[in-house]
Amino acid sequence: MRALGERFDKPHTFIQNVENGDRRLDVVEYVWYCHELQIEPQEGLALIEQSMIKQTPK
Repeated sequence: MRALGERFDKPHTFIQNVENGDRRLDVVEYVWYCHELQIEPQEGLALIEQSMIKQTPK
């Protein structure tokens, strides 16, 4: 988290809050985040969607 925070020029708590779901990213931050994690934004959205489907009560 510290290294990613340094690449974002943000405190590690920023990354921690994003990872914990305590902070959401705007679209520009999201694309930037994906770029830093070396994944395509579409791939990230697919992962988010899969996670949401698993959490949806049936």
